[in-house]
Amino acid sequence: QLISNNNASIWGLCTAGLLWFTILPIVSPYPLATVPTILGKRLSRPASAFTFLSAVCAFCLKESAESGAEGDENQISRLRKGLMIGSTLHLLLLMLKLIGVDGGGLLLPGRGLWEVYPAMLAVPFATASSIIVHALVCFAAL
Repeated sequence: QLISNNNASIWGLCTAGLLWFTILPIVSPYPLATVPTILGKRLSRPASAFTFLSAVCAFCLKESAESGAEGDENQISRLRKGLMIGSTLHLLLLMLKLIGVDGGGLLLPGRGLWEVYPAMLAVPFATASSIIVHALVCFAAL
């Protein structure tokens, strides 16, 4: 495990990234608004509330790593595992979409990725940023 100061810095980056992806669907137009949650036009803005909860959890883990609090190890472990599960599932879903299990993509034949998820491909920087932030959360939670 990383030493506490480095872990606090990583959780700080996770918090900033998750807060950015909380605000992004609320203030951005389509297609950028759909990227953080990859749920489409109707659900992208309401789902930012769950991203905000993840940002709050990451902030709590940052504060815990900075203070070196050891009395709440059980709660800290639960927060860490919850964030890891959520980010891992998000990355898995995103990778399955990119591979093309639902009609074709980068690896499997077909045009499903370009026809079903044009918003994700229209803003590749935001999509890559989402992958990086969720991968960082998974790394920090190890």
